[in-house]
This record gives sequence, structure tokens and C-alpha cells, in this order.
Amino acid sequence: MRSQILNAAPGSQTLFHSHGDGKVTIQKVDDVTDAVERAKALHNLGAHTTGMGDKHAASIPIPVLTEWAAKRGKTFADCMQDEALLKQFLEDPDNSVFRIWKGAL
Repeated sequence: MRSQILNAAPGSQTLFHSHGDGKVTIQKVDDVTDAVERAKALHNLGAHTTGMGDKHAASIPIPVLTEWAAKRGKTFADCMQDEALLKQFLEDPDNSVFRIWKGAL
């Protein structure tokens, strides 16, 4: 397999893979380490409430929510318009690293 970087930006790369059998794959790789560290820092600071008194439940990178939604046949926009779908994301233990306020939603 031969790979080539098509695009690189801070925290993101788009890769082209040629598999040798005539098939190719385009892969987008996002590094969300900074977002995870930010959510952890806000949680540890106790920044669980906004200035208007709302709970600051999470800080979710767009690529993460987009991929999660796509696996369920949904879009990012679907998650933004459907509170139950977003709640499902937030209550998934696999996504707990993005939670700032860990209370019940």
C-alpha cells in the first residue's frame, strides 16, 4: 500500500491510500487530544456552569460528533436539532472524556 498526505492542518490530515489492486481510500484523521485536555481542565477547574447559570455539559469537537452521527446514519445537523440524539452521545461512556459537568442530563 502506498500512502500520501493530501492535506495537513493543525490537528487534521487527509490521506490518500493506493492499495495496489486498483482500489484507493481517502482517510481523514483528526487529533482531538487538545479538546480532551481542555474538557478535563474545565472540569477540574469546576467550570460546570455558564455565566447565565446553564450547565456546561461538554465540549465536543465537530469531527467527533460528525463521525459518531454518521455511524448511526445521522448527520451533525441531526444531532444539533435533536436533543435526544445529542443526549445519547453525551451519556455514552465512550464519550465521557468530552464531558465537563458529569451530572445527570
